[in-house]
Amino acid sequence: MAPSSIAQPTHPIGRVGVLSRGDAEARRTTTAESSRFNRVFEALAAVNVHAEPVVYADDDGIVDAVRAQLLALDGVLVWVDPLSNGQTRARLDPLLREVAAQGVWVSSHPDVILKMGTKEVLHRTRQLGWGADTQLYRSAEALRAALPGRLHAG
Repeated sequence: MAPSSIAQPTHPIGRVGVLSRGDAEARRTTTAESSRFNRVFEALAAVNVHAEPVVYADDDGIVDAVRAQLLALDGVLVWVDPLSNGQTRARLDPLLREVAAQGVWVSSHPDVILKMGTKEVLHRTRQLGWGADTQLYRSAEALRAALPGRLHAG
């Protein structure tokens, strides 16, 4: 990781990684300032929490390096979509379970995400401020039956 110019606490109350997907080059060059989460790094530093970028990719060498990095931290904020550009969390989720079992706090722990049903929670909370007109189809048959009519109605 490249050095950070975001002021890090001299005696932090905790050490947190901010995990996002990238590649080997991003892993070498991403800093707190260059990260799309630079405001998160600033906010954590402001409350005396040391934060560092953790760039993840499914490559074997990177997976091993990320594991070692996470095991040296108290926690990790995970910002990796379940599906993105043809990539899944099939390798990341077991890694997150592994480090959590070793005592690292994991935001959006994979087992919690599975229990929540991320799409269903969007439907259940659609009336709240962040919500939208969201429909829930509990099966492919329900989708086939209802979606054409909804599309036709606009």
